[in-house]
Amino acid sequence: MTGGRGRGATLRHLAVLAVGALHATAPARAADEAPAPDDEKNAVSVSLTDDFEIRYWLSEQRLFDPDDVPVFNYVEQVNRLNAVVSKGPWAFDAQWDEVALFATRYRLDGTLYDERVLTLPEVNNPLPDQWVAYTNLEKVRGKYETKGVSISLGDSYAAFGRGIALNLNRNVDIDIDTSIQGAKVVWRPGAWDVTAVAGQLNRQQVFQDNPNIELQGDYRHTVAGLRAERFGLGPFDLGAHGVVYDFTPEPGLQAGFDELGEGGPDVVIGGVTAAAYGVAGIDWYLEGDAFGYDREFPATLVADPEDPGYAAYLSGSFYPGSFVVLVEGKRYYQAQRVNGVLTPELYQVAVAPTLEYERQITEDSAAALNSNDIWGSRITVDWAAKPGELTPYVAVGLFRDLELGGLHFNEVPETIVHPLVGVEWLKGESSAIVNAGYRIDDRDGDAFGADRHLHGDAAIRWPLPLGLAGEVNAGAEWYRWGVNPFQQEPYVEMETGWTVHKGSDVGVTWYMDYTTNPLIDSTGNLSDPLYGALELQVKPTSAVTVKLFGGAYKAGIRCSGGQCRTLPGFEGGRFSITGTL
Repeated sequence: MTGGRGRGATLRHLAVLAVGALHATAPARAADEAPAPDDEKNAVSVSLTDDFEIRYWLSEQRLFDPDDVPVFNYVEQVNRLNAVVSKGPWAFDAQWDEVALFATRYRLDGTLYDERVLTLPEVNNPLPDQWVAYTNLEKVRGKYETKGVSISLGDSYAAFGRGIALNLNRNVDIDIDTSIQGAKVVWRPGAWDVTAVAGQLNRQQVFQDNPNIELQGDYRHTVAGLRAERFGLGPFDLGAHGVVYDFTPEPGLQAGFDELGEGGPDVVIGGVTAAAYGVAGIDWYLEGDAFGYDREFPATLVADPEDPGYAAYLSGSFYPGSFVVLVEGKRYYQAQRVNGVLTPELYQVAVAPTLEYERQITEDSAAALNSNDIWGSRITVDWAAKPGELTPYVAVGLFRDLELGGLHFNEVPETIVHPLVGVEWLKGESSAIVNAGYRIDDRDGDAFGADRHLHGDAAIRWPLPLGLAGEVNAGAEWYRWGVNPFQQEPYVEMETGWTVHKGSDVGVTWYMDYTTNPLIDSTGNLSDPLYGALELQVKPTSAVTVKLFGGAYKAGIRCSGGQCRTLPGFEGGRFSITGTL
């Protein structure tokens, strides 16, 4: 176990949050004490947000003798501090991350052993070696913004069109945060928007929600992009963009600059977008992109190394009576190849619309979501049965996935049919959102069968006596595989969360997961397939949130915004406190 440094850091974090709590509970300034408009214009605004968390991880690993002592359990402490200072058109923001492990180091016969390695050798860690800890000034940005122009130096995010060529944003749902560290300029002359961005990719080093083990060095890939948009050409908005990527095989800041001198870029992408409103009674959106790859850029299993890629996305929305009809289509070929080298780094630089139902992505359907050779469409019909209260819907997705190998389990192309039904109901303090679907991945020929996936999920909230409210969030699925070279067994999964709220200040939730999925790398705490956990959430003020969790949840795939990550299971205890000053 490490020394007192972690305890001192904890006290400092709690002190910061205590100040935040006092600030949040202080009486508001009276109306007659409000600053004059000129004072407001010239005032300096400061905001601090601290997110502190301690996790106690229970491990199934045991020594040979004795075999019943949990010596491999350990403590992980994570902190993220965000600061924003602004005055008029100027703003400065920074993010400082820190992580420490406890009870992971011991001496045996005079030799020091680490049960878990926090950082790999290529990581520039400013803290002493005797501390199992790491800290990093993760994001820094200075920004000047007026109505006509925005100039940012440091860490920024950018997405062009529907994200097919460039989509680098924070995705907190799956703990992904990769920024562009360099310069970003947005110029708005009249009906135009012109965006230019250039810099190195700055991947998040410390994970806020996932375990921090063997943190690797940051691969400082280079990106540059330019986009011009023209609005209000009658019913049309038009745009064009170009993006170049140069990926480095070595970690470190200098390696990214050195790669710029190694010939041309690895990937060049050019694209156009068009939006039309009310044309033939339909709202349209179209994006098309072409991908050019260097001859030595890694190719996928279905691609010739010199094969270019392309992507097209089209949507149309129309509104007959009380219905809203959305029709979407996609054709992607070698568009995902741009993300191939980033797989070990757990993020993507370009994320196209998938038309998938992301709450029910499995190990198999994740391959179609990331396919390099796929086309298809989805039709969604919403019906305002009672406007503002009751909205049922039906959707059908139809895809043809031609890619083999990689993430795919199938050895032949497949046709995917995925119908869904659902309803959204809202009345007073009660609400319900219910979805259900049945997906068939039908493999070509008679020898390989089809993957079959029946699933449903619901989020329901209702009032209870004594000013309380109940809420349940649940999902379940049944999966049966087609014929695979390494055959997997059918499985059933279920996740539920039962919550009792007292306003927005207090909530108690009982979680229960169940899975027989043989690809899941975790074991339940109630029995091998069954997981249980209890969480308490308290908001002593509007600016402070405290959570206490104990129990376990299962591993699995989680997707958000077209990106997926395999998240590990957890068993143990967790305490977190988030405050804003």
